[in-house]
Amino acid sequence: MGRCYCGDIEGKFWFGVQDSNDVENLVTMESCICYSWKVCNCVAEIDDDTYCCECYEDKDAHIADAKENDEYEDECLYYEEQSESYSLDKITHYEELIGEMIKLKSQIPDEIIESFNKIEQNDKILNAFTGVFNDTHKLVYTIKYQDTESKNEEQQKLSILVARYTLGYQIEYCLRNTESCNIICENY
Repeated sequence: MGRCYCGDIEGKFWFGVQDSNDVENLVTMESCICYSWKVCNCVAEIDDDTYCCECYEDKDAHIADAKENDEYEDECLYYEEQSESYSLDKITHYEELIGEMIKLKSQIPDEIIESFNKIEQNDKILNAFTGVFNDTHKLVYTIKYQDTESKNEEQQKLSILVARYTLGYQIEYCLRNTESCNIICENY
């Protein structure tokens, strides 16, 4: 199980290490809360519509269906998803992202950065589930620490950095190749 992110990039947040809003540690921005329409579960643009125009002819039809399905208890036709979204664009976010990636790179051991540098630059980067980062991530647990008493604490710090660098690596590739990057992050 675990919290995932999807959209233009895909992957899983590192359990116990990475927050769902980690994008905000890479670029200056806030997430948007995601909403869905009751009954049909379509994406709800609640600023523009009062019912799902894709599935219903009018608001009364949506209300009737919601009542029939016991989903109209609060007289509201949408619900808040347990996710947040980010819409990044190259013009606004790319340079700041590169700056943060350089800072992260300076805090991560060279052997891990070298492993990132060996990753073939293709669209597999957009989907962490392809295994493209597996070899790189395994290195986090092979680093030797001088003080064995602080090993767990140091490994935790390194895990946070590598998890964030991986997310940034995906976003950077996406922005470099498509000019924008839209991400939906589960936050439950």
